[in-house]
Amino acid sequence: MIDFKPLTTGKALSFISHPVAIITVNDGKKINGMTAAWVTQISIEPPILCVSISPKRHTWKMLAKVEYFGVCMLAEGQEKIANVFGTKSGNNVDKFGMMDIAPFMGAHKVPLIPDSLAGFVCRKSHQVEQGDHFALFGEVVEAWKGPEKRPLNWFKSGYHLG
Repeated sequence: MIDFKPLTTGKALSFISHPVAIITVNDGKKINGMTAAWVTQISIEPPILCVSISPKRHTWKMLAKVEYFGVCMLAEGQEKIANVFGTKSGNNVDKFGMMDIAPFMGAHKVPLIPDSLAGFVCRKSHQVEQGDHFALFGEVVEAWKGPEKRPLNWFKSGYHLG
């Protein structure tokens, strides 16, 4: 017997486990970042990542002005960073300053979150509008490794360690 129970689509989608990342941007005037749980590797050669971002986000408006962005994969102990970068608008506050984070500046002056599992600087290649979000594709032009820690994941509306 199959043990499936009917669920609403929204509830069923909460059973997809996602890595937690901060998408970062520097538009030359200020730096900003936002929490994203929809990040995935698309290609190995060339190395391409895809992030999903709502066009309502201030970070999206900043990304429209630049060629490069960052993807910082969060680790255990970075839940507070994920919360602040996911709930505060960079239009109103300096999230890096608020969290007392001195970013590591990657190639093309892209800010990266220290102590992340990994940090990537990506060159925007294209974007696709799907539903209420855009899928933003970026070719990795630089990658950094952080400390050996367990990855931070989002599952069933909460943080979990991988």
